[in-house]
Amino acid sequence: MLSLTALAALGLSSWVPGWLGRDSGMADVEPGMLQIDPQARGIATLGGGVTASLYDSGLRLSHDDDILTETVLRGSFVSAVLGSVEGTGNGTSEHIDHEYNHLRITDLRFLPGRATYSGEVSDGTTSLPMEVRIELAGPVVRIGVSVPQASGVVVHLAHKPATTGLPPVLPFRNLRRNAFWLPADTGRSDPAFTTVLGTDVAIGPAGVARGVDQRSSGRLDVHVWSDSAVVTVSSRPDPRPQ
Repeated sequence: MLSLTALAALGLSSWVPGWLGRDSGMADVEPGMLQIDPQARGIATLGGGVTASLYDSGLRLSHDDDILTETVLRGSFVSAVLGSVEGTGNGTSEHIDHEYNHLRITDLRFLPGRATYSGEVSDGTTSLPMEVRIELAGPVVRIGVSVPQASGVVVHLAHKPATTGLPPVLPFRNLRRNAFWLPADTGRSDPAFTTVLGTDVAIGPAGVARGVDQRSSGRLDVHVWSDSAVVTVSSRPDPRPQ
């Protein structure tokens, strides 16, 4: 019985890594520290009942009393990486040479329908300038992240139950404990997944390697191999999420 149990455990250990998405070619980029300067904190009203709120706990987008999406709790919601990526679709593999995973937001500029946060990402010693622009665009809210000197950007969202892929971009299944690359021909407005919050999420820009990583507990990481990334979220939750 002990021998059979050991063999079963060995078989499971060789199968589980692939099931968890560890062979996806996607690196595990962990969020670092988050610092919000006083002048950047608070609630920005974008219109149509949509607000963006930024505090030490992170960034949250809401429609009236409903949460549309929110970032990882009390950690950097943006990381920048230096490195390279090769391949397309499921054959994509990224090679990260350096990470800047600590985030400081120093300023907020507000215009009707748009909130722009500026600051920096750092490795604790050196830093890169960074900007997050949130704007209401009719039925969606766009979160644009720009780190001009980076090879890639990672946006750290909070994990939500029932995070489910949306075909044809991602398979119709719960993404928990998995990492997936988006097909190369996916447009920036094509929804990639939905959550229990009832919102659909798309990832841009088009024409670059993009992936979704939900292998780590408590967060969902969006990888975009460009110096800018766009995460598009429904501006109203679906009252009957799938």
